[in-house]
Amino acid sequence: MSTLVRHTHAVLVIDDHALLREGVVSVLRRAVPLADIRQAGSLSEARGALGSGWQPDTVVLDLSLPDSQGVPTLIALRGLVPQARVAIVSAHNDLDLAMACIRDGACAFVPKQGSLVQFEHALSVIAAGGLYFPRELFISAGVPTPTEPPRAVPLTPRQHEVMAHLLQGATNPMIAEALGISAETVKLHVSAILQAHGVANRVQLVLSCARSAA
Repeated sequence: MSTLVRHTHAVLVIDDHALLREGVVSVLRRAVPLADIRQAGSLSEARGALGSGWQPDTVVLDLSLPDSQGVPTLIALRGLVPQARVAIVSAHNDLDLAMACIRDGACAFVPKQGSLVQFEHALSVIAAGGLYFPRELFISAGVPTPTEPPRAVPLTPRQHEVMAHLLQGATNPMIAEALGISAETVKLHVSAILQAHGVANRVQLVLSCARSAA
């Protein structure tokens, strides 16, 4: 009988600015003291770290790297570690860019221009497995900001499983393969989840959940 061994949470921080990279690592170490945190200054360095067989649970990614720029950086990274949660740390507080990152599977978008307190809070939320997006994104996506505490949304156990994959940016075929069910069944679950949360699409679902976690 095999024994399930819980591994240490692994985090890869990718940013070409060494000082900022060290700052991110410092915050993450306080939030997750036992985490295995590694660093890379470019996409090629990240590939090297992943080539050793080591796989991160979470990636904190700057989109502006010496060898890759913009959303293609996120897409390339997601191709390397499709199961990892990817949090974007960006020098550009651009809502269109943030929405594009969400559509391509990012679990967070953290502008670098914010205050140090906000930046540390965002990284702590990410380290704890949560979602983080700037408040302005709620308005941009048509999701109203809350005037009262978020209500609990009743979902079936299977819908909770589907939603966990949705929030990682998985497509219906990816969810179907992961859960061993048909893509048509996944589609039905996704529709039910969106209806239960009162949102029109996946982007609004992610933002709604991020709002509730903020």
